[in-house]
Amino acid sequence: MRSFLGEGGRKRVYLAHDDKLDRDVAVAVIKTEGLDEGGLERVRREAQAMGRLGDHPHIVTIHDIGDEEGQPFMVSQHMAGGDLEGMLQRAENHRLPLDEAIRIAVEIRHALEHAHGRGIIHRDLKPGNIWLTEGGTAKLGDFGLAMAVNRSRVTQAGMMLGTVAYMPPEQALGRQADARSDLYSWGCVLYEMVTGRPPFLGDDTVAIISQHINTAPVAPSWHNPEVPRTLEALIMRCLAKDPDERPESAAALPEALSAVMTTAPSMAKQTAEEMNPLDRLAGGVFVGREKEMDELRAGLEDALSGKGRLLMLVGEPGIGKTRTSEELATYAGLRNAQVLWGKCYEGEGAPAYWPWVQLIRSYVHDREPKDLMSEMGPGAADIAQVVSEVKERLPGLPEPPALEPEQARFRLFDSITTFLKNASKGQPIVLVLDDLHWADKPSLLLLQFLARELRGARLMVLATYRDVELRRGHPLADALGELAREGLSQRILLRGLTDRDVARFIEITAGITPPEALVTAVYRETEGNPFFVNEIVRLLVADGRLERPEEVKSWSVTIPQGVREVVGRRLDHLSEECNGVLTVASVIGREFELATLERVSDLSGDRLLEVLEEAVGARVVAEVPRAVGRYSFTHALIRETLYEELGTTRRVRLHRQIGEALEGLHSANLEPHLAELAHHFSESAQGGDVDKAIDYATRAGERATSLTAYEDAAAHFESALQALDVKDKPDELQRCELLLVIGEAQNRAGDRDRAKANFMRAANIARRLSDSQRLAGAVLGYAGEWAAWGVVDNSVMGLLEEALDTLEKADSVLRAMLLSRMAMECWVSGEWERADSVSERSVGVARRVGDQAGLADALWIRSAVTWGPDNRDERLVAGDEIVRLAEESGARRALQGIYLRMYAYLEYGHVEAAYEELAGYGRLADEMREPQWLAWTLVCRAMRALLEGRLEEGERLSQESRAIAHRSQDALTVQMLDIQMTNLRREQGRFQEAEALELELAEQLASLAGYRAGLARLYCETGREAEGQAEFELLAVSDFSDVPRFNDWVAVMAVSSEVCAFLGDSPRAATLYKLLLPYAGRNVIHGAWAICDGSASRHLGLLATTMERWDEAEKHFEDALEMNAKMGARPRVAHTQYDYADLLARRDEPGDREKALELVSAALNAAQEMGRKALVEKALARRSGARATEPR
Repeated sequence: MRSFLGEGGRKRVYLAHDDKLDRDVAVAVIKTEGLDEGGLERVRREAQAMGRLGDHPHIVTIHDIGDEEGQPFMVSQHMAGGDLEGMLQRAENHRLPLDEAIRIAVEIRHALEHAHGRGIIHRDLKPGNIWLTEGGTAKLGDFGLAMAVNRSRVTQAGMMLGTVAYMPPEQALGRQADARSDLYSWGCVLYEMVTGRPPFLGDDTVAIISQHINTAPVAPSWHNPEVPRTLEALIMRCLAKDPDERPESAAALPEALSAVMTTAPSMAKQTAEEMNPLDRLAGGVFVGREKEMDELRAGLEDALSGKGRLLMLVGEPGIGKTRTSEELATYAGLRNAQVLWGKCYEGEGAPAYWPWVQLIRSYVHDREPKDLMSEMGPGAADIAQVVSEVKERLPGLPEPPALEPEQARFRLFDSITTFLKNASKGQPIVLVLDDLHWADKPSLLLLQFLARELRGARLMVLATYRDVELRRGHPLADALGELAREGLSQRILLRGLTDRDVARFIEITAGITPPEALVTAVYRETEGNPFFVNEIVRLLVADGRLERPEEVKSWSVTIPQGVREVVGRRLDHLSEECNGVLTVASVIGREFELATLERVSDLSGDRLLEVLEEAVGARVVAEVPRAVGRYSFTHALIRETLYEELGTTRRVRLHRQIGEALEGLHSANLEPHLAELAHHFSESAQGGDVDKAIDYATRAGERATSLTAYEDAAAHFESALQALDVKDKPDELQRCELLLVIGEAQNRAGDRDRAKANFMRAANIARRLSDSQRLAGAVLGYAGEWAAWGVVDNSVMGLLEEALDTLEKADSVLRAMLLSRMAMECWVSGEWERADSVSERSVGVARRVGDQAGLADALWIRSAVTWGPDNRDERLVAGDEIVRLAEESGARRALQGIYLRMYAYLEYGHVEAAYEELAGYGRLADEMREPQWLAWTLVCRAMRALLEGRLEEGERLSQESRAIAHRSQDALTVQMLDIQMTNLRREQGRFQEAEALELELAEQLASLAGYRAGLARLYCETGREAEGQAEFELLAVSDFSDVPRFNDWVAVMAVSSEVCAFLGDSPRAATLYKLLLPYAGRNVIHGAWAICDGSASRHLGLLATTMERWDEAEKHFEDALEMNAKMGARPRVAHTQYDYADLLARRDEPGDREKALELVSAALNAAQEMGRKALVEKALARRSGARATEPR
């Protein structure tokens, strides 16, 4: 060893002398810190591969490789001329003369051809790996070594392992590198040799890589006018983003290089007139934003570790939201995450869920069907309804079942959310939702749904929106409020760049060091808005003013005021034809297809393409990647400026022409384009075909309804109504029909107030037209599908009666529906006898007209409004019939019938039959994947677990149900779960939590006696006897006759019995005993199956004990023990044993004390095993008392 030559990222290099062959050599000692055995083996393999290259005049020769005590090293040819990196640093303007640059490029091409021919890819070609002999011959070294050592592409801190200035896009993103990847790097090196700078500059690693992936390089001739056109064309071809657009291999380069070397420089140079001045500007520049990027990267790291995040990037138009998102997307790609983009459509005309359709479509495109089916599971059929490509990739999917509107939407949202979570398990996913201020409400609702499910997922959602676009009532404002209240999102505000950032932006963009006066003027007028800054630089370059010293003083005068003006000035540089074409395109939308434009524009064929090329050259529009014939405005502000400059008359005419063009282009399949057609014809209704506007808006509404995009559907139907008003004599019948479908869509969207207003308008029109059918439809819509307990709307009953009176007296489906709805209204308003008779009439009408679905519904509603302790058999028969009818009328009705049967079986203790019904219920609920039924299945399974003493399992199932119920906003199930949890917390001795839940229930449902009874019991259990007594007195008014004999009547009597026994109220015990005695063989069921309190005989035993009717009490307790034990209800057995022991202790006949001790000991042991803390404490106290009085 003679001296230390230098150190790189992964090796230390020494100059040594080979004594045997008397020559100087370079010894590279590979750094192995942090490498495991696998990493060391990769290093050895790569070193051996370099050795296999053999001797080549333009490859650094490897003399030897070895391993000294685990330390790998290589001995190679010593290059006395140093490396190309040092040569460039020393050169004037850091660039080489053209002939020398071309010579080195040719020599390295020879090296690459030799390596590629032996299947070896360099993967780290850069000036630092190109070495020079003493005579100047270029040789390539370090094949693949850096990549062998560095498996991860980017560290958590965001630092790239490797030299990013020369890295091909596919390699940066972790895709397979091949010979064409080396040619990209070769092009980068050649670019730097002739220009003095790499193709892309930036302030950090990710900013440079982002440009490699997304941005075209500035033509080399702008940095060096001496570069021949043939050389420039070759460099730009090598720097193509798509490897397929580069030369196939190094062997394909000689012809192109030959053309470069043989072309006369004087003929090769481009004249100033031939050059577009905007080509000198670098695109995709990103400066500043350090704080914001730190927050975004932190969010991504959370997602990578399984802590899903939703981040909102907020700011004014042009502030850089999309560009910042692209930067994060690049970083995410380097961290091995998949990035999916969904761009919201500016204006109307986009299909429902458009941003979600885009990102799912892009994922589906490259996924194998088998993997896709595994990730989507049973939800594939639902997703295919919205994203047609899923159906193409997975043919043969079944049609989703017909569901209620809310349930259908939940199922779709759940399917998409489950799919995205499953997909992220294999590779983390970043979803970018751009321009969220233009999103349709259904898309925003899906975002809210997903946000609630991000916890535990390797998913990050990044959404951008303009805060200045939000106003009160904007759908996004509502969504943001919900997300903020639930703490589900983080807001990141983008402000203007600093003056230093503006200077750096101009420097990188224009390739100059900007004078301070220019920076000051630009910063003052733009306030650091990057879009505005960029547009001003473009204007100054286009005018040739940027580098004229004499212009410095006038810069502040010539800078346009406002974004609209600067865009207008930019458009002024385009030809009149180009502006005309762009104006037409702005009416089509942010993105537009050539085929549509050609049908509407005055230009066509090659001339139209030439004009679009002018717009592309001016960077006003760009071709959409991987979409031939599709273009996009480079910024929404450009499109907005053009559109807003249009006069009303021309705008209306263009919308009509575009609508007609779309009709012609898509006549074979209009369905996916209905929203777009509806938009253009609605916008042109005043000067076009009104009937067509109504037709397309109505069809678009129907399609949106089928996709569960109910808000979009309502908007489309309202557009149809607005178009109808354009007519001189609008058809009132058509108006009525439109109001009905608007109200139905709003009902489905949960917008009940607006829906009721529109149904009332429809009812008024139907009344004027004497149209009884449509009046009935309007009344049913106004009344709603179900009545809420305690909420009486007097107008509903009047409307129902009117609709029934106007209908023909003959039986009909509508009559049965009106009667069923009237029965519900009678029930909630306390007219229970009338509810009974009306519901009976509805069943009779439905049965006579042969409407199976209507009959099933009428039977279900009758069961609900007549449900009481004495009609168990009738309900069981109704359940059987509903299940039979459901074979043709739908699974939802089958679930209702099964529920009636399993409730009836459990009432009489037939648990095996009840659980068999529950199993069938669960199977059907799983098939339907409807949240209401899934949540209720879990409620019932939790009840069974709690009844059998499995507290932990019961609580887990209950919490799973609660999660589903909260997501689907199922308030009724949440109430039942609160009942279940209240009971569980009581059993666990967690009375404070139980009281909080009980009070909440009592407040929500103050009119229902059961919740007052539960509160009275809880007060007694926690030593607040006076409060318990007060609640009990409210229940006991008129000997409990005010307690409605509904489905929970037995449960209210049973809980009242417990309170009565605690208070020792013998007279009331006698009353309750008489009321409850007919139901001795029943189970006590609370909350529609949420809780089963076991045999009512136990409660009768408590009442008999209170009245000191010892023998009757003993008989009831024995019956309760037998029934509870037969059901496997261990907690109920333990409670009965405790209460029975109390009876025996109080009676105190011979043998009672011994049996009491035996019973209470058994109760204690069981309670301890099951974790029933409250019962454990009572049993311990009872056992201690029994032992204290035990005969000695």
